[in-house]
Amino acid sequence: MPLTTAPSAMIVVKKDGTGQTGSMPQDRAQNYLVEIVTKRQMTEKVACVKQALTQAFDGGGKPTGKYTFQGHPVLHASSGNGQKSATLFFYDNAGTLMLFAMGGHDTSTKYKITIYGQKGTDFAQGKTISI
Repeated sequence: MPLTTAPSAMIVVKKDGTGQTGSMPQDRAQNYLVEIVTKRQMTEKVACVKQALTQAFDGGGKPTGKYTFQGHPVLHASSGNGQKSATLFFYDNAGTLMLFAMGGHDTSTKYKITIYGQKGTDFAQGKTISI
């Protein structure tokens, strides 16, 4: 279900469940996510990450079909297409976005987890999500 109000913060669940960040406002979350893609030498995705994050913080997350993460319905926000795309996968936790995977478009209805994910889940690195 889409968000009914714009969220105030984001927590990033780190790769493969290795912890999480503290609660961050949008500007700090953006810096954190840009650092992730930059360290992975995916700088072509920076603008798309920023745009997808803005969409998420504006309450524009879209349902991700049947998928759940830790018992929560998954939302996604996406920008761009092909190699120059970024998709954020998250859920709403009482006004805080819980981001747990990042990838990009594979096709118009499929997204591949290419930046980071959570092993042992539908959102593991290299998996494809069909919506």
